[in-house]
Amino acid sequence: MRHSLAALLVLAAPSFALAQSLDSTLDTVATRALHAALPAGDQPAAAQPKAGEMVNNPPYEQWAQFKPGASVTVKEIDTQADGTVAEIVITSKLLSKSKKQVKVETVVTLTGAGKASSVAERTSTVEEFPAKVPYEQSQSPTTAGYAVTEGKESLQVKGKPVEAEWVESTLTNGDEITVEKVWTANDVPGGLVKQTMTRTHGTQVVKTSTELVDYHGKMEKKKAP
Repeated sequence: MRHSLAALLVLAAPSFALAQSLDSTLDTVATRALHAALPAGDQPAAAQPKAGEMVNNPPYEQWAQFKPGASVTVKEIDTQADGTVAEIVITSKLLSKSKKQVKVETVVTLTGAGKASSVAERTSTVEEFPAKVPYEQSQSPTTAGYAVTEGKESLQVKGKPVEAEWVESTLTNGDEITVEKVWTANDVPGGLVKQTMTRTHGTQVVKTSTELVDYHGKMEKKKAP
């Protein structure tokens, strides 16, 4: 059975112009930090759209709920098996929106251990997310050995409770086991509240922790039908 983890909630996908010694680490960190999954139940096969059929794009739907200027900041700490640590702060801001697309600016700053110098490395990118995408782009890939559980939990952000939904996935590939858990909330721009990942391969362990630091923005009032 294919577990529908949602469609991908993409905050952004910036390219990094950071120190060469940190390229591998940052590529790994960025891929997960900027991609989260919105929980969703399995759909009957008959109800699933066909490949190529245009469906709602989750990143668009998440950002389009807010007025331009809404922003979210997350902090990620990535610890490699050799003890190398990279600390990254990611701020995404809704620049504009229309019925066809949203435009999101993402600023990524390498601030903690792992910096190549005393000056913080910083990159800025702008990405446009269309309102519709082909069905296959909105789905997580089918993977053997993929186990998924879902639930709800109240998390504290800036001293206030945020009601979040979470999806925990366990992927077993030979002697490598990856456990990832993602918390999301509709009233947070971009949706991501928290994310953890642990990858174990023999005696080597890689850990990543991402948490919401701050967010601003008001949701648009839905018009009566």
